[in-house]
Amino acid sequence: MTSKTLLSISIFVFSFMGNLPSAMSSENTPHNCEGATKAGENAIKAEIFLKEPLVKDKKTPTEIELISKKDNKPLLPSEIKETHTKLIHLLIFDQTLTDYQHIHPTPTNKPGIYQFEWTPKEASQYKVWVDLTPLCTNQQEYIMADLGNLSKSPQKVDKTLNSTYSTGGRSDKIYFNLSFDSQEFMNGKAAMGKVLVKDSQGHPFTQLEPVMGAFAHIVAINEDFKTIAHVHPMGVETSKESDRGGPELDFHFEPNKPGFWKIWVQVKAYGKEFFIPFGINVK
Repeated sequence: MTSKTLLSISIFVFSFMGNLPSAMSSENTPHNCEGATKAGENAIKAEIFLKEPLVKDKKTPTEIELISKKDNKPLLPSEIKETHTKLIHLLIFDQTLTDYQHIHPTPTNKPGIYQFEWTPKEASQYKVWVDLTPLCTNQQEYIMADLGNLSKSPQKVDKTLNSTYSTGGRSDKIYFNLSFDSQEFMNGKAAMGKVLVKDSQGHPFTQLEPVMGAFAHIVAINEDFKTIAHVHPMGVETSKESDRGGPELDFHFEPNKPGFWKIWVQVKAYGKEFFIPFGINVK
């Protein structure tokens, strides 16, 4: 898979409260997931344990406990479906929506306890969305939890509207341009989006590298700091590390809330991962 690879991506939006019906785990045997929760609610709950005080720009070792709401038993790695090469995706945001991190925790020797490290880059409140799929229901869940607060007062969302962004140095600079088939975004109405990637000379960039089995991952979050969307590419996924993609990344965006949305595009090029921010308004 090389050169002019065209990705088709769909965005599904989730608002918290809770989300999809899902399932749980037990210490050594699979959970009985039937009737675990009401329709539309998560069946797993998450609790965060900071191992050190939260300090801006300092790496923070953290543990997350995943347990069943039905029987309070831990969720084991063997009970989670792998999605895009990982069992668990942690989507971390600060309240201003300017700091986004995508992290994958690893199991510990304690059942249901997973560990990770992250570094807060803003003096702000932080939340994490735990993205996983329990095997016993095969239903994706997004579980929101507080990660801590470095601010004594609420922080304002950075509502910068932008459709272009560049990253990298002079020789390896990459340009990103976001466009939609509609000039206005309406709540509840789907729009087709496209991210066009170009190199430092303005030529189509066709050397995007695989990131978790895809050439791009897109996460969108609403200014309410509650409504989030995690996007996976549709169609043929990358099968080996030597695959290359670009220059166009296509996706569907169907927001279920009005207001400002920050859209983050995660890509990999020149052996490095980049997080590209865009901002749009939805009426």
